[in-house]
Amino acid sequence: MQDMAIGAAPRPHAAPVAGGAARAPDTAAPVRMQARAAGALWLGVVATGLFAVLAQTGVVVRGDAAATAARLEASETLFRLGFASNLLAGALYLGVTVLLYALLRPAGPGVSRLAASLGVAGVAAGTAASLLGLAPLLLLGGEPYLAAIPPGQAEALALALLGLQGQGAGGGMAFFGFQCVLLGWLAARSGFLPRALGVLLAVGGASYVVSSFAAFVAPAFGAALSPFILPAALVGEGSLAVWLVWKGVDVPRWMERARAASAFHP
Repeated sequence: MQDMAIGAAPRPHAAPVAGGAARAPDTAAPVRMQARAAGALWLGVVATGLFAVLAQTGVVVRGDAAATAARLEASETLFRLGFASNLLAGALYLGVTVLLYALLRPAGPGVSRLAASLGVAGVAAGTAASLLGLAPLLLLGGEPYLAAIPPGQAEALALALLGLQGQGAGGGMAFFGFQCVLLGWLAARSGFLPRALGVLLAVGGASYVVSSFAAFVAPAFGAALSPFILPAALVGEGSLAVWLVWKGVDVPRWMERARAASAFHP
């Protein structure tokens, strides 16, 4: 894999110039392009993720399986669009994870690798949870092979599966939260990104973690807490994504850290 693709220190490949001299190629453009691509993909994740949440919000009527089934059947197309949007968000986030690993590796190769692993695990957990969301549609779809299940039981199972989907999504969000904490720490200490943006991202990641575990341990408390702390995650992710698109990274400082990391981890 190319050096720039994994965030390692660039190795000078001499190019002949007039007079027999040689110089290293300009590496500023690829680094800036990686940064802007990461920011653009991250903004895409935010947009598609928000659409998925809004498309599937309001379907569940707590404790009422029949009402939930009626709402789900009435908004099936929108619900399916939310599922597709969630899958797209996961695919985009894999791109973000790879690019951020490359960009932040000079600030801490081991931590950057761990953060990337958490990002991949979060996408896997989130995708599995999204697939659970399709199961209620199958149960309520009226297929002949489901005739053995009484309607009331099918509705109860659909409600239970939607609840399990929410728990699975919370598990994915916890992985994302831990990843954002590590990415924020790397950004804050990197020297080639504003420290304040790293702090905001770490705080946002912590809010994901707190919200997820609160929902696991005390669901009612978690549901009441989430609207107050989850906006911090949106601010943290959005701020860094916008900065990457707008400004990128301080390339000379990035190169300095990359050379140091390469020397320390040959």
